[in-house]
Amino acid sequence: LYPQAGLSPLIYKNKRYGDMESRDNNYYDVRAQNVKLEDITSSAHNAEILRVLRDGETTWMASECLDIGEEFDDDDDEEEEEQKGFVIREGDDCGWLGYFIGRNKHVQHLCIYNISEEQIIVLMKGVKDNRSIQYFDISDGVRGDAIIDSLASFIISNSNLKLLRLFHVDMNLHVARSLAEALIQREHKSLTNFSFCHNNLSNEAL
Repeated sequence: LYPQAGLSPLIYKNKRYGDMESRDNNYYDVRAQNVKLEDITSSAHNAEILRVLRDGETTWMASECLDIGEEFDDDDDEEEEEQKGFVIREGDDCGWLGYFIGRNKHVQHLCIYNISEEQIIVLMKGVKDNRSIQYFDISDGVRGDAIIDSLASFIISNSNLKLLRLFHVDMNLHVARSLAEALIQREHKSLTNFSFCHNNLSNEAL
């Protein structure tokens, strides 16, 4: 996970996320039981979250929200130990995180916030396959075009989804149309709360 010799940090980062985007489910399926979680996470805290997701343990999954976000400028280690969220740092593999969420049957509330476009694209490729999530929040500067294909697939296929909130998501007419089409194609009636807040939707898109 360390930068390859001769590559700048930016080039290495772009190459790394490009490699993650090119993976398919077969890549993860054949490696899931043998992958070393400490090799794809930045901390023991995050590795334990992946283990719980992978092994299908209920623990806190059915009753509390799984928060996913980048690290804030806060060095309070005790606070990190108390939280149940996945704090993304250098060394965390969003492809594996998304895959384990997508395969998990117990997580019910997922909140994604304050992560880069590269990270959320890779993350959502796996999250879209989840069928247990009932409450889904996405916020803080996400570009709608980057996630709309995965999000639309998730909306159509997840029969348990009750609430979807998009806060501070960069919307355009294409994204709005794709969301509307996904809602039309959705056969399940469980989704009763669909919230937009602080988005740049035009009157035409609305």
